[in-house]
Amino acid sequence: MHKEIIQLLHEKRLKEAFSKIKEAANTLNNWELKSQIETQQTTYHYMLQYTEMGTQDPQRETIYNQLLCKGYELADKTYFLKDQEKAYGYFADKFRKFAQTPPHTFKEIGFMLEAAKQPSPQTPEEEEQALQNYTLHQNAIDELFNKIWVSTQWGEEDFQEARELFLSSSMATNDKAVMTSAVTLSLLQLFDQRKFLWLFFAYQQGSESAVSQRALAGIALATYFQSDRIRLYPELVSALKLMEDNPSLLKQLHDIQIIFLLSRETEKIDKKMREEIIPQMMRNPQLRNPKLKAIEIEDIEDLNPEWQKDMEQMNKQMRELGELQMEGADTYMTAFSQLKTFSFFQEAAHWFYLFSLKVPDLYRIYKGKTFSEKSLLGLMISSPAFCDSDKYSFCLAMQSLPHDQQTFMRSKLNGEDLIPNDLNLNENLEEQKLNTVQRQYIHNLYRFYKLWRFRQEMHDIFKDKLDFWNNSLLRPLILKGEYHGQIAGYLFSKGYMQEAAILYEALAEKDPAQAEIWQKLGFAYQKNKDYEKAIRAYLQADALKPNHLWTLKQLAQCYKQSGDYAMAVTFYRKVLEADPDNLHLLMQTGQCLTALKNYPEAIKLFYKVEFLETHPEKARRAIGWCYFMSGKYEDALRIYEKLLALEPPQANDWLNSGHVYLAMGNIPQALSHYRKAQAGCEPGEDFIALFLADKAALESQKVTESQIYLIADILRKE
Repeated sequence: MHKEIIQLLHEKRLKEAFSKIKEAANTLNNWELKSQIETQQTTYHYMLQYTEMGTQDPQRETIYNQLLCKGYELADKTYFLKDQEKAYGYFADKFRKFAQTPPHTFKEIGFMLEAAKQPSPQTPEEEEQALQNYTLHQNAIDELFNKIWVSTQWGEEDFQEARELFLSSSMATNDKAVMTSAVTLSLLQLFDQRKFLWLFFAYQQGSESAVSQRALAGIALATYFQSDRIRLYPELVSALKLMEDNPSLLKQLHDIQIIFLLSRETEKIDKKMREEIIPQMMRNPQLRNPKLKAIEIEDIEDLNPEWQKDMEQMNKQMRELGELQMEGADTYMTAFSQLKTFSFFQEAAHWFYLFSLKVPDLYRIYKGKTFSEKSLLGLMISSPAFCDSDKYSFCLAMQSLPHDQQTFMRSKLNGEDLIPNDLNLNENLEEQKLNTVQRQYIHNLYRFYKLWRFRQEMHDIFKDKLDFWNNSLLRPLILKGEYHGQIAGYLFSKGYMQEAAILYEALAEKDPAQAEIWQKLGFAYQKNKDYEKAIRAYLQADALKPNHLWTLKQLAQCYKQSGDYAMAVTFYRKVLEADPDNLHLLMQTGQCLTALKNYPEAIKLFYKVEFLETHPEKARRAIGWCYFMSGKYEDALRIYEKLLALEPPQANDWLNSGHVYLAMGNIPQALSHYRKAQAGCEPGEDFIALFLADKAALESQKVTESQIYLIADILRKE
């Protein structure tokens, strides 16, 4: 029914919409909601009466739009309350708890935080008092998070009190950060214009990057998922529009977009770790020896050669992971995914805490203990490579390990392992710090949606594409200026060719004189197997930058893939003029000539490949086939004899030589070769299907259809 009401509001049928909202609300024991609905119904009733009477009202349009917005708000709120009434789980339990026993007000929470302030403890007695105060502080922040997260739309008083609390001296950076995350999560559950405006306020007033960047990420996510509601409020659309004039904000938003896009890679990394890297390490203990990389070359001979292959594969995989980490990808998800079962992570708010040893769970463990910045714990805490959630996991897990395992970890883990090399290479230190904050927050968010015990209660935002530029409200921000090309380039580099093509289309339209844009657009089309569009793009690139070899080569490939072999040959020959001994190009050109039945020219090229190639088997197969299709059976058999002399010969060579004998009328010899081909087929491979796939070629050599099927029946196994 909610969808039906929303559709009525879309169609501006307010009278029916309010009636159905009231009907839905009648099942709820919520007099405040019913009163709000009746108030809006009454206002709209009077508006209809005044309109019918012809009364002029300059405020009518404004009031009508306000009523429309209220209709959406009340419909959303009604069904939100109905859902929570029958739901179960963490969120619903918190909601019902606060419905029965209202939480503290924002002002009261401010007083609680002020009372829990604690100077640095010096004595055991002060440490005990500190633990009590830290616990009180944590309880207040957890309540604040849940109060906001499960709330319906704020009234004006709530909005003002939330602003005042944010600005209060009792609010530490962590408190503001957690509060901002709660507002974001609440907006994703139920849209609220005041919460959305509050995020703008938090971004502007949050002098700490840990707060401002959470607010900006929240604005982006809320706009992406709630754009239909935001468009109803001109002041919200204007607030987003004003962001276009802030260059530093646009840069921050662009970086946030890239990190969200990088989250697409996390599952791929996780799968690679679980299915390839970790099993490989467990299978071969030699790979876990850190000294192995310093081994002398002559000593390699003493190792199992398979280990060396594994080492090379591992090195390649680790380099790939290292490159992804340098981009900001989440390479530690697998390592820490099993360390989220501690009681600390039962509370939703704790997934969004900035790391601190003053959190009660850690303070109990580490109070009074000192450790240097070069200690294992010190390195972990200070490393920008890990998000806050993983730092909590690590500290809690270290405590639960036996003492000898803790000692082993300390001995095996070096500082260099925790600090990616690239982090010290960025010339712009402030920009680097900001990007670290953004990355750590989005990694925290990712873990919450993927690993929290009650994650099934929520829509997993990371299952969406999070392509902010495809949202009409965010597009002008995300694709402004140079960022358009950067986003397109990122998608292109990661193989998201369909999305990249759309962005390059827009770039080509804006700046049609850039050959490189047309080249990349063509390549994106080509990867999507849209060869006609690829050809048009490449031809445009060729017109702007004539005779560029890469473009000519791609044109040849696309013409070949689309079946226009004559044009493919034309472009292959252009490329061969510059690179006449390119074996791959010679083979491709020969294949196109073969498809055009120009066997003499094709054979010339294949012979050139045979002469130049170290392993000429592929060229010989092509020559043998061309001789067969030319009716030069003796020449074909001469070539196939060379191929069948290989150890072991391929089943396909037995098949094709059998075709030659069949065309010559030598049935016994043909059957002998076919049976050897049949014996050499892979298990489960249907030899008869392979044989019949060449039916047209055999018919072109005057083998009758009936003869082909008779041979097939002879070869069928009973």
